[in-house]
Amino acid sequence: MGRKRPEPINKESIFRPDEIFFSSTDLKGIILSGNDVFQRISKYSMEELLGSPHNIIRHPDMPKIVFKLLWDYIQSGKSIVAYVKNLAKDGSYYWVLATVIPIKDKEGNIVEYISIRIKPTTGFFEKIPAVYEHLLQIEKEGGMEASYRALMEILEKLGYKSYDDFMKEILSAEVKDKLSLLKADIPSTKCENLYIKEIIIKLKHLEDLVDRLFSDISHFEELRKLFNEKSESIYRASDEIRLTALNSSIESIKLGSKGSVFSVISSEMRKNSEEEGRIISQMKVLIQRISENIREIVYTVSLSKIEIVMFSRFLNSLIESVSKQVINERSEDMKNFVFLIQSSLDYFRKLSNIMEESIKLLEDLNKNMRKLKVLIEELEAVYFRGLIESGYLDRTNFPIIFNYVKDLVNKTKVDISGIENPLTKILNRSIATEETVNDIINSLETINKDLEKILQN
Repeated sequence: MGRKRPEPINKESIFRPDEIFFSSTDLKGIILSGNDVFQRISKYSMEELLGSPHNIIRHPDMPKIVFKLLWDYIQSGKSIVAYVKNLAKDGSYYWVLATVIPIKDKEGNIVEYISIRIKPTTGFFEKIPAVYEHLLQIEKEGGMEASYRALMEILEKLGYKSYDDFMKEILSAEVKDKLSLLKADIPSTKCENLYIKEIIIKLKHLEDLVDRLFSDISHFEELRKLFNEKSESIYRASDEIRLTALNSSIESIKLGSKGSVFSVISSEMRKNSEEEGRIISQMKVLIQRISENIREIVYTVSLSKIEIVMFSRFLNSLIESVSKQVINERSEDMKNFVFLIQSSLDYFRKLSNIMEESIKLLEDLNKNMRKLKVLIEELEAVYFRGLIESGYLDRTNFPIIFNYVKDLVNKTKVDISGIENPLTKILNRSIATEETVNDIINSLETINKDLEKILQN
């Protein structure tokens, strides 16, 4: 006979932003292990948790489509990130941001799943309870397929092309929001297991490198958002200048032979604005490729951050026991975390190539910025000549036209400067950023070798 589910109550089980916990399950979702934070928050004893299906903590407020997505991802070998509301033994609830990762053997077969949870604290999470309530209602009325369509529509309205894009952004945002709180534990001075103590110290150094990279990459992300904002403004300005050049051309025709000089000026303005539009279109393509790379980099760094913090705290819990028996009993968990370290090593090796490509794209972007700047300077000379020439004629619209162009040029110069300064800073730091990635790879390789030695003993 199954265990009776607790009745939900409107009380939150305390889960602090500086805490992190994990659990592992077999392929059917049966709990194999967990840590003390999981035990405390869920209100179950470890004996009650082990051997139970993971849905022992499933809250009725959760739409089924979230769990369908979760199983679809992890059974196909992909990690997933999701907001989940859980039900504690006493009926209280606790929200988590869960990152579920398939654990694979040497042949690449999935053997277990590990879920690492942190407390959600960002503006992304604030929208989730209402979204889940909406999806739950749709499931009752139209079933799972209707709920999936509704979820995808919501994500599309929020600007995401897929759930992949959404989950990568929320993990990055949640980790960034708690960067100063989620820290790897420093081993106790009383620690007698020198091998494990040494690894924790190395994990702490690795975390410092990852935090440094996270800070550098945050500047990339800010640049992406800034460019998306400013490029539209620059594009609109160049389009306005093109239309203004057309009006200027019409005005010059009205003047006959007196308007010949304005006809030339109008033609120069039109060609200039068209070239600006072409360059901005190229920049949009570059920034799109950079954006995709940045999203992947930030996601990988965020994932590594929570894995490092979780692993260090897990190791600290082992050495505090000062018991070889306890360490042996948790050997499967140790193997799972070793797999995560090895996966991180693979990710960062790939990341090194992505980073190198991103720097080259940023250099191309910078070249286009310089071309755009030259065009704006040329346009400045054109409208200035137009203002001088219009002073020789009475009762024409040219002063209004060229003053309008002057305002558009000045605004564009401000927008370009707004992009150029942070872009220059990033490029100046690019060598240091690439060195940080290489340092992380070296650190992961060292830790991986140390862990393999421990597992062999």
